[in-house]
Amino acid sequence: MAEEWRRRHAIQIVAQLPESSIEDALAVLELAKILVESFLRSSDQPDRALERAAADVAVLAFPASANSR
Repeated sequence: MAEEWRRRHAIQIVAQLPESSIEDALAVLELAKILVESFLRSSDQPDRALERAAADVAVLAFPASANSR
């Protein structure tokens, strides 16, 4: 049951990833992973977690997908 729940959430997340390239999608997932890990480590200070995650990763600009509106 837990596996089905996780799979459903994974599908929802993947559906929102950029379609421009695999590299862009993987970069977004890496940033998301860092944010999740930061929030779990700093649940008492979520604002500090965002600051730390931004400092750890070079934020990339992603072109809008042709399907985005």
